[in-house]
Amino acid sequence: MIKPLSALRFFFAILVFMVHIGMFKVAIGHAFFIVLSGFVLTMVYEDRLLKKEITFGNFFSKRWIRIYPLHLLTLLLAIPISLYVFNDIFAGTIMLGFNLFFLQTLIPNINYYFSFNGVSWNAADLMIFYALFPVMIQLFSKWSLKTFSFFIILIVLFTGISMQFVPSRLHHYVFYISPFFRIFDFIFGIYLYKITKRFSLRPKYMVATFLEAGAILLLALWYWFANSYSEILLPYAYSLYLWLPLSLIIMVFYMDAGFISQRVLGTRLLITLGGISYSFYMLHHLVIRYAAYFNDMYFRYQKNVGYYAFCFFTALVLAYLSNKYFESLFYKNNRKQS
Repeated sequence: MIKPLSALRFFFAILVFMVHIGMFKVAIGHAFFIVLSGFVLTMVYEDRLLKKEITFGNFFSKRWIRIYPLHLLTLLLAIPISLYVFNDIFAGTIMLGFNLFFLQTLIPNINYYFSFNGVSWNAADLMIFYALFPVMIQLFSKWSLKTFSFFIILIVLFTGISMQFVPSRLHHYVFYISPFFRIFDFIFGIYLYKITKRFSLRPKYMVATFLEAGAILLLALWYWFANSYSEILLPYAYSLYLWLPLSLIIMVFYMDAGFISQRVLGTRLLITLGGISYSFYMLHHLVIRYAAYFNDMYFRYQKNVGYYAFCFFTALVLAYLSNKYFESLFYKNNRKQS
């Protein structure tokens, strides 16, 4: 992956963490992860799939091994703090089974899609998109950019109109969780790469630096407005509202040509943090929940900046250890088999 884009994943994982500790109302990290996945997979695998240099089985196994082992580990870690779901043994067993096979987001019930390690809903959606990606890329590769652009406009219109008719009580599931609408974020990522590839630019250093700073400033203002007026902007802020700033961030930092890309996001530290961003994402919510449980039971510390800093750095250390000593075992075996 392009180094600045990899490093950016960690900053968006931090934004997810901040939502879960109540600092922000609107989550932007999940949209970024899904859009970026569509972008990066197209960049890496489109030609290889079209030329049949990699089979669907090999492609999907690579994605499965990248995501599933940590999902399974965090699912097991979540069981002790989720025993309440087994108050109804039958329902709890069904929930566990759906989580085990990444099917929880197919059920429009918060008790299912947020059960056990709640943040795994994002990984569950991504696995569905990965399974569909080879088929989608075969289709989209036959389209002109004009046709694809028209299709994106139709998606925007369809989603926007749907938001007017779907009952508000279902907005969170339908437009934030459901793979049936979240797949549009993934498709938008594919479209972004098609645009970037068509109009590939390599601006001069100062121009690129200005574009990078501008993209970050726009994103910050856009996100501040979303949090300040979330009651007005939802459900648009679940997806459509975020597409413009996220597309600029991804396309600008893909060029890897300015000061922020090369001197900040390109440093070894941030590349390393970007590499453990998935691990941090999958572990951080469990750390928050376990910390709250033990704090409420035994310590009664005030949940202030220090408390949440402890949660953050604990999740960060665990993410590093997981990536280095657990997940890497599967990556090595996957490389040997490919």
